[in-house]
Amino acid sequence: MKPILDMSGSGSRRWFGALFILAGGVACGVVEHPHEVQAIDTTGDFDSGGTTTTTQPTPTAGTSAGGTVGLAGAPATGGGVGTAGGVTTGGTGAGQTTGGSVSAGGTAIGTAGTGTGTAGASGMTIPLGGVNVPKEKAIAFIHIGHSNMAGQAMTPQGSRAYHFTETNPHAYMYHAGSSPTLAIEPKTAGGPGAGPGTALVKESAMASPDYYFVSLGYGQPSAYCSQFLPGALYYNDLIAGPKAIKGRVTFGAIIIYLGITERHGTAADVSGFPDCINKLVTAIRTDIGEPNLPALMNDYEVEGSGEFVVGGAVANAIMPEIAKCPSVVSNFALVSAKGIPMQDDHHFNLDGQRMWVQRALQTMKDRGWRPWAP
Repeated sequence: MKPILDMSGSGSRRWFGALFILAGGVACGVVEHPHEVQAIDTTGDFDSGGTTTTTQPTPTAGTSAGGTVGLAGAPATGGGVGTAGGVTTGGTGAGQTTGGSVSAGGTAIGTAGTGTGTAGASGMTIPLGGVNVPKEKAIAFIHIGHSNMAGQAMTPQGSRAYHFTETNPHAYMYHAGSSPTLAIEPKTAGGPGAGPGTALVKESAMASPDYYFVSLGYGQPSAYCSQFLPGALYYNDLIAGPKAIKGRVTFGAIIIYLGITERHGTAADVSGFPDCINKLVTAIRTDIGEPNLPALMNDYEVEGSGEFVVGGAVANAIMPEIAKCPSVVSNFALVSAKGIPMQDDHHFNLDGQRMWVQRALQTMKDRGWRPWAP
C-alpha cells in the first residue's frame, strides 16, 4: 500500500492527512476530527428523482412477483392511487396501497391478486441514465477500505477494457456532491488503478439485467480500521454518499477490504481488529437505517509475497484476528483470496479484483443475501 503520507486525494483528505502527520498520528489508532467537517452539498445530485410519482395512471393490467393481480383501480376524487401490481396476499386488486387497504375513494377492478406486490411499493425513484428507476430496482453497494479498495490494479493489459473503458447501462457509481454516472475505473473509490467497484456493479448487472446497481466506494491508501470509525479521519467521507442516497436505493451489502494494513497502527489495532470491524459495520448500518445489512470482507491476501507471505510476521499477527470477525459481526462473511492473481506483493491485479467480486457475489447468493439474483 502507499505510505499514509500520500496526499493525492481530495482537498479535504489532503488537509486531514497533513494534520494527522503533524500530530504524529502514524502510530495512532482512532484520530478525532480537529473541527466540524463541512457538509457536502447534495441538493442537486438527484434533481429528477427520489420523489413519489404524482401522475394518476390509466387503469391497466397489473403484475406482481409471485402471482397475478386484477386490473388497477381508477382513483376517485380525493383518493390516493396504489402502485399497479402492488397487492398484498389476499388483497382485492392492484388499485390498493401496501398493507392491503384500498386507496381512499378508489375502486378495485377485476379479481383478487395473489402475489406479494412489493416491487415499486415505496413510490420512490432515482434517476439513472435518464430513467427514473424505482428504489426497489436500484441496488447500492457500500465498499470501503485500504489501497486495494481505492484501486491499484493496472494489469494484465488484455483486461483493462472491462475496468477502464467498457460501461454497462445498468452499472453506476455515486459520490456525494455529483450526480450518479456510469461506473468506470479508476473513479469508483479513488484510484489510481482499478479497485473492485466497477466489477461489483457490472457483474451484478450482468447477472440481474432487470435491476440497476450503484457503487458507493471510498478507499484510502494504508488506512486501517480504527481510522474509518466515527470521529476518526475518514468516517464522514465514507458515509457521505450512502447517507445522501438513503431512501432512493435499496442497499445490497457493505464490502470491506481491511486487515493487512493494521500493521500501520498499534498492537491494540491488531488485537482489537474484530471489535473495530463490528463498530464500523454497526455505525454504517445505523446511519443508513439497515441494522441487518449483509457485510463481507476479504480474508487475508494469502497470495501476498515478501513481508506479506503467509507464515511471516504480518500474516501471523492479523490472520487469527480476521478469522474471528464472522463470530463477532452479525450477517458477516469472509471472502477467500486464495488463488487471486496479484498486481504486486499485496495488491490484486485486474483479474484478481474481478475474481474476488465474483466470489463475494456468489457468497451472497449462497447465503440468501441477493434476493434480486436469479
